Amino acid sequence: MLDQLPEILQLDAEQKHFLQQVRQVMETYFGTDIRRITHAQDVTGHVIDLLQYIDADPVIAICAGLLHDIGIPEAERKYGRCDGKSQEIEGPPVARMLLADVGADESLIDVVCELVANHHTPNGVDSPEFRILWDADALVNLTGVVEGKEPYAIESILDKAMVTEPGYRLACKIYLPAGK
Repeated sequence: MLDQLPEILQLDAEQKHFLQQVRQVMETYFGTDIRRITHAQDVTGHVIDLLQYIDADPVIAICAGLLHDIGIPEAERKYGRCDGKSQEIEGPPVARMLLADVGADESLIDVVCELVANHHTPNGVDSPEFRILWDADALVNLTGVVEGKEPYAIESILDKAMVTEPGYRLACKIYLPAGK
């Protein structure tokens, strides 16, 4: 996922190294929870895809993709659940700690934490990075939602779920049978 970032993103070696560090601290934090790690990696892969079509800060968007669900373990520990609201409450302090541990700039930390704090809130943040994160997370989470549904129903779900045109096109490519 981060090993082959598209040239169009114009990331320098230092930024790529930083993003690798963020990926590593996310994986370390989730530990043996392969499901959460895989989800974060899948969402981040879609973030990278969408960044090729949407003008946004790639470092912010990729960090948010990697860390958007980082509050789940703490939410489960505190509340016995990991619904969207509890993730939004517990995620920012953990994201802040992890980003600080890898030497992130305070302004980057603030923006990523705002995204993590709103990633289940429609229209939570008015930024291209938020819209990318929203669609990338939806692209992964829609698998269970559209399963077994007719194409017309899938198209309706995608139309309501996606907030960017590139996200919608990618969702159609993934979830609608060829020729629809």
